Amino acid sequence: MAKVPKELASPRIETGLAELGNRQWDAAMASFQQAIAAEETPEAFEGMSWAAWWLDDADSVFDARERAYRLYKTQGDAAGAARMATWLACDQLDFRGALAVASGWLQRAHRLLDPLEPGPEHGWLAFFEGYIAAAGRRLRVADLEMLGQALEGATLVACARVKEGMRCLDEATTTALEGEAEIPISSGWACCFLVSS
Repeated sequence: MAKVPKELASPRIETGLAELGNRQWDAAMASFQQAIAAEETPEAFEGMSWAAWWLDDADSVFDARERAYRLYKTQGDAAGAARMATWLACDQLDFRGALAVASGWLQRAHRLLDPLEPGPEHGWLAFFEGYIAAAGRRLRVADLEMLGQALEGATLVACARVKEGMRCLDEATTTALEGEAEIPISSGWACCFLVSS
């Protein structure tokens, strides 16, 4: 989700972020489009990418995320650019099944993040690569910790350690249902791990 400092966010972006939080996808899309019409910022494109994702508008997702990536990179915001690269990798797999392209975006994210101090973007990258188990707790990001528990639980169930795995999945699902996650898709993924297990 877009990380916009309060003092830098335009009223339209603030409105769009609130609408995303309230799952008002069409309204959020309109707010981000208005923000972009006034000024093309990476935060507005990032917000628009999430509205488009929830509306299942793949073309708009890719366009908005790629534009956000370029703008963050131009502004010297390596963490923001890496965040977009990581989500573009996820999108390439989800929408297109393009493993090679996804790998390329992950490498871009690594190149941008490797020189930086650990932060949430490192955790998201680690999750996507399957190394999430400890990252969420260390970085104190509720989404990552929840998804780490869910992934650990699903892995344990797949290894026939059902009782132990279900405890992890139950805890992750409880976190998801309590609304502690910052990014709505995180809760959906946690519940999907439970259902698939």
